[in-house]
Amino acid sequence: MPEILPDHVPSPRTLLAWDGTAYRPITIDAAGRVQVRGEDQLFSFDDGLASTRTAAISGANGYVDSHTPPAGEIWHVTHVNGVDVTSATTRHSYNRFRGVTAIFFHGETAAFGAGTGSEYKAEIWLVPGDTIRVYFAGGLAGDSCIVNVLGHTMTLEV
Repeated sequence: MPEILPDHVPSPRTLLAWDGTAYRPITIDAAGRVQVRGEDQLFSFDDGLASTRTAAISGANGYVDSHTPPAGEIWHVTHVNGVDVTSATTRHSYNRFRGVTAIFFHGETAAFGAGTGSEYKAEIWLVPGDTIRVYFAGGLAGDSCIVNVLGHTMTLEV
């Protein structure tokens, strides 16, 4: 049988977990949350996510970015939508940005009237610094645009 770590036997009420090489006592932080490390991290639902960002488009045929997760949090995005409130548009393109690296994940071409949005059901994970950028083809400089993200939040591994 593998060794129990630390070097002393924990209380008989201490929950032990197998980490692949040894049984270890489960640790709890000051807030009462289970501390998990490594690739087999527990899925830790923290709260629902409903983030709306309204901003002026970056310029003609420009974009608006979503908010980014705050420090210590991960966003599991399950739904994204973009709306140009001011002008009619012809294409909405969705990208996930991490630093300067963009990953295109959805595009929709249609006659979007002013205030009419496009949407995408997603399975995207954002970490602090990541954003979802929606480009609005046909948008004009100064247009007011909205990017909504829905899903749930998780706390980062500590």
